[in-house]
Amino acid sequence: MSGDDVGAKRKYSVFAQLQEETKAWGGAGFRRGFVAKGHGGQKRAFKMKLIGEGVNDYSGPYREAFTDALGEILQVVGGGNGSLGVLDPTPNNISGIGENRDLYMFSLNGSNLSSISDVNKSLTSTERSIRSTFSTLINAGDESSREVEEALVFLGRLTGTAFRHGIPLDLPLPMNSVWKAMVEEESNNEGLQELDSLAHQQHAKDDEKSTMLLMWQQRMLNSFIDGLSSVLPVEIFSILTGEELRDFFCGNPEIDVDMLRRVVEYEGYDESDAVIEYFWEVLRELTNEERKRFLQFVWARNRLPMKESDFDAPFKIQKDNGSDGEQALPSASTCFFSLTLPAYKSKKHLKEKLLFAINNVTTMETDFQTNSAEIAEGYRAF
Repeated sequence: MSGDDVGAKRKYSVFAQLQEETKAWGGAGFRRGFVAKGHGGQKRAFKMKLIGEGVNDYSGPYREAFTDALGEILQVVGGGNGSLGVLDPTPNNISGIGENRDLYMFSLNGSNLSSISDVNKSLTSTERSIRSTFSTLINAGDESSREVEEALVFLGRLTGTAFRHGIPLDLPLPMNSVWKAMVEEESNNEGLQELDSLAHQQHAKDDEKSTMLLMWQQRMLNSFIDGLSSVLPVEIFSILTGEELRDFFCGNPEIDVDMLRRVVEYEGYDESDAVIEYFWEVLRELTNEERKRFLQFVWARNRLPMKESDFDAPFKIQKDNGSDGEQALPSASTCFFSLTLPAYKSKKHLKEKLLFAINNVTTMETDFQTNSAEIAEGYRAF
């Protein structure tokens, strides 16, 4: 994707709109957290308006803003670049070689950093000193990388705000070069291996060259930390391990059905009702990715908290008394973490309808009617 294409895609993304609307804010603007009446206990720093969707922000749109923004920067386009030029999949991710093939790393200058292995080969053949080569690489494209670094500062602020307000994020960054680095935990040169196994094999005995390559990421990490430190006291991170820090920000990547069942409340149903048993059986049968889509459908987030005490509201399953129970789809209110479930007569039918809903219903429950002028205005506004 060309720089112009990335720029156009970024301009209309949720991530870029949030960045633009908050660019004049200091750290205090992100650190504030208020709870409005009727918002289900959700802390927030701002309110969202979804253009073209008749939805009041009682907390669902607020949570959706974070998950949508993170989802956008993890989208990959041709060539292996991240679609917004903020994060790129690691070389291991692209090549399918080595461990941790689901990770992303910070982009530099909007370029495809999956070419680290090729860069390594050219560095091996050069006759310049390591210091001279490193200086050239780390200072290259300072002007062109400024936009990426500004985006990473904002990503840090967004991540810190989500943490303060109990919204776990899907942020698959490398353990050694990011999470352990942020708590100053020694990683024993494993950082290069989790990014690019081929490069690690080539330079396993050359710590200087490995360090040089990891500094590409360190520069971007510094920008991310700059943003994070304006929202959170990063100095206390050192009391944690890298894994603990990751879990604090990202929650549990596995959707724990048992935990969800422990925090549920029923309205119009009893736990012993057949349709409720069907529901929990179906949820267990879904893949973790499908469960994440279900959570997004009912709560506008795709990660559960690490423990039950971190839930700010119970999960509600309400009986749909207004449908025939066979043709109607399940519906949800993301603001209140509730699922309205028709009284399906079979498990098979419930599963078909639930899967259709979570895979195809992308708009929120309507609170009011919008007009055509608003729809023409754009996708979202603050």
